[in-house]
Amino acid sequence: MKPLKSFSNSANITLAASLALAAAIMLIPANMLPIIYTQNAGRIRTDTIFSGIVGLCRQGWWSLGVIVFIASIFIPIFKLASLAWLIFAARQGPGAHARRLTRLYVVLSVIGRWSMLDVFLVAFLSGVVQFGVFAKVEPRSGIIAFAAVVVLTVLANEAFDPRILWGSPASNTPQPSSK
Repeated sequence: MKPLKSFSNSANITLAASLALAAAIMLIPANMLPIIYTQNAGRIRTDTIFSGIVGLCRQGWWSLGVIVFIASIFIPIFKLASLAWLIFAARQGPGAHARRLTRLYVVLSVIGRWSMLDVFLVAFLSGVVQFGVFAKVEPRSGIIAFAAVVVLTVLANEAFDPRILWGSPASNTPQPSSK
């Protein structure tokens, strides 16, 4: 049985770039559409990510507002900018900065999934806070777009092969020796 062929370096870069571009496109509705609907003691609010941050800060919860800003706005933009930098560097070929770029790739791998905490928080609140006319929390379409951004950036990071930065082949299959 023949081993399956791995993607070539060019295909890995193209797939990673395509997924990152899709994530960048989804970042627009993720930040423009409401992510959560809350009803509390007769007050009704529908918040986007940014309006939720502003609301937290206005209520004096600056530390929580900063955490939400970092997790929901800064990190997704950082991940996309970093992926773009990795893809650009890979297209340029092996370079002197391979070690630093590989470290960046590892950082993206570690922080990539943590952005999903926002999605889990909205899902948790939606399930727990259901007190009829007194309090209600419902997810909105923006959280789906945000989840798509997180998943697409994780997939783009996984599609990117950091060995390309070092000039190594993307395939793990043994190469025939020339004897």
